Amino acid sequence: MNPASFFADYDAFGDRRTGGEGDAAAATWLLGKAGATGAEARLLPAPFTRLTPGRAALEGAGFAFEGLPLFDGGLTGPEGIAGRLGPIGSDAPIGVAEMDPAAASLPGNAFAQARAESRHAGIVIALRTKPDGLAPLNAHDLEAPFGPPVLQLAGRDAPRLLALAEAGAEARMVAAGTRAPALSHSIRAELPGAGPPLLLLTPRTSWWTSTAERGGGILAWLAALKALAGAQRSRGVVGLATCGHELGHIGAHQAFAAEPGLATDAPLVIHLGANLGAAEDERLTVRSNVPGMAERMAALLGAAGHPAAPLEVVTGGKANGEAHEIEERGGRYLSLIGKNPWFHAPEDRWPISVDCARAGAIARAVAALSVEAAR
Repeated sequence: MNPASFFADYDAFGDRRTGGEGDAAAATWLLGKAGATGAEARLLPAPFTRLTPGRAALEGAGFAFEGLPLFDGGLTGPEGIAGRLGPIGSDAPIGVAEMDPAAASLPGNAFAQARAESRHAGIVIALRTKPDGLAPLNAHDLEAPFGPPVLQLAGRDAPRLLALAEAGAEARMVAAGTRAPALSHSIRAELPGAGPPLLLLTPRTSWWTSTAERGGGILAWLAALKALAGAQRSRGVVGLATCGHELGHIGAHQAFAAEPGLATDAPLVIHLGANLGAAEDERLTVRSNVPGMAERMAALLGAAGHPAAPLEVVTGGKANGEAHEIEERGGRYLSLIGKNPWFHAPEDRWPISVDCARAGAIARAVAALSVEAAR
């Protein structure tokens, strides 16, 4: 599979936020790609509660910002909330802060705790990335929203926003939206063989197009399925490309509720996380709770042409992304997660944000380890 052609095709669907038109089109495309590897592929329906954003803005004398509501936070009515701006933790009615979009990568994160304990009537955050676009926080509590309304702004708004908070400016904040039942789909691809099967796990949805954030994991997932289909195996294989990553891993939760053994009984779950082959940052964390597995993955990455210096090779510790779901359920995992200057930003697009050479090396190494694990 040619990485450049793959990423160009991947990028063409545009935004693939869970439940949207791009999500549905991308699911159909990936279903066909998975089937073409030789695996038996099908859609797994994933019902959920979708937030459709309404007006989301902060306005005052001489300034106006537009953004998005936090998807698992409270909402305002169309009239919004009026009051003085001040730093989060102050006694101002509307608290203000700047944040990294990765700050809400795990459930129960520090910002979630701050929201639960907040005395602010509303909160405004500016999310900082390299391009300083609007890079939303993940919404782990989508099905049980809590806390005050939160308005998310682009990072480029941070300097002025913080200055207004320092000055105690008066403002009106609106973070409106409607919640309603909706449907997305995960992809389940299976190769026959003895059980319990090897599990290949990667998320497939995101806030925007997210070409470097999600595309590298999908590329490696397909490469591994294709290699496994043509290899001698002593066990079966299941590939899950799950929806709802940005909404609390809802696709993974529902898939494991239906088939608990996929997470708990697999000889290994290979988690292909975010930013595998993102441009301008070669760092890659290779983590496993199986002794020696991370080191073996690092050796295969080197053999495939990935530079060794940026690898962080770890046994144990805190798993992130969907690997966290495996760890929580007591499963055995190997997880790959990279870095991305455009993380969660709409500017994460082909060809600017992708390093095809590294993405291809990661895919080849993952395919090689998958074949070893299924023998």
